[in-house]
Amino acid sequence: MLPVPPLLPSDQLASRLSNSSEASTVCLSEKYSPSRASFALHQPLDQLTPSLQVEGRQWLIQAPANLGVSLQSGLLTLKRRCIYESNPNTLSSTSSFLGGLNSLPPGWWHRFRTSQYHARPLILLSTHNNPNYFHWLTQPGLSPLFLQDYFGLSPLPGMALGLSHRPRDSVPSFLSELLDVFAPGEVLLQGISLASSSVCRFALQDHTSDVVVSPAQLHWLNQRARAFLMPVTTPRRRLFISRKGSNRRRCLNERQIMAELAPYGFEHVCLEDLNVVEQFRLFSESLLIVGAHGAGFCNLVACSSQASIVEFLPRPGSFSHYYAMADILGLKHGHLLAGSCDSGTDDFTVPPAELIELLRKMDLL
Repeated sequence: MLPVPPLLPSDQLASRLSNSSEASTVCLSEKYSPSRASFALHQPLDQLTPSLQVEGRQWLIQAPANLGVSLQSGLLTLKRRCIYESNPNTLSSTSSFLGGLNSLPPGWWHRFRTSQYHARPLILLSTHNNPNYFHWLTQPGLSPLFLQDYFGLSPLPGMALGLSHRPRDSVPSFLSELLDVFAPGEVLLQGISLASSSVCRFALQDHTSDVVVSPAQLHWLNQRARAFLMPVTTPRRRLFISRKGSNRRRCLNERQIMAELAPYGFEHVCLEDLNVVEQFRLFSESLLIVGAHGAGFCNLVACSSQASIVEFLPRPGSFSHYYAMADILGLKHGHLLAGSCDSGTDDFTVPPAELIELLRKMDLL
């Protein structure tokens, strides 16, 4: 039996959730375009120029138990309806779901289960249909914590962080490490399905652009990460980030690349060998970071504004998230298109001479 259609955040949904004397809602609206184009040897890709448009809203909602909000297998739910992040990709998937008899809504949908109720207030953390490092670190994962700070709201007495997961899965191992940095000392409650019998806070997101980043939230992450690390004031390290442990978007000639970069003091790093704090510290101490487009670049939230990054892109496409993040945080950004690319895996090669030429064009060598 198929579930009922998911709910997508909107003014109407926010008003519905606030239609109680015990409920409250605050909303952050943001519009952003980058200040400068990404450096390139060729004409920069359109999505890596100031023509990029980023627009979104985030609501922080405080709801009493009688509204029926819970976390089910990693998804926010309102009674028997899943609540998703609203963006162009989700809207497209939802339209497909509504029009097809044999399709499911996007993401982590799972059959509803009886909620485990907790007497204490809860902050419900969810990435909706995007359970990866990027969305846990940026948004929607840590959004309730950011919005609570942004609007100057005090934590409710006895409040805990609530996380749920699918029956055969668990929350990602890196999540507890992220929470040690951005929510130290908070009580954490986990389960397949959980809710508060008193009151909960949670965040909703509505994005009209393909790129999902919040300038205000990125500055909050940067300030929190660097306050936690207390890094050196003058970053000096140069990194080459390897994705050899991944199953896609790997640089196949990274030995050649490192042979060219080694004389300039570059270190070869595999981020999967490091925990979150070690990755943050590495980025905070680095002046220049080079590597293939991937979630590892989320760690630039720990970078100094003096840092620069260069991304290898396997092909033209939607690769603008870290360009936008870098521009918001004042970092210099460059990109280099692959010389050849496997259409199935996006594994690629990069001409070493072109990388050196780009680094010199950016005044980084």
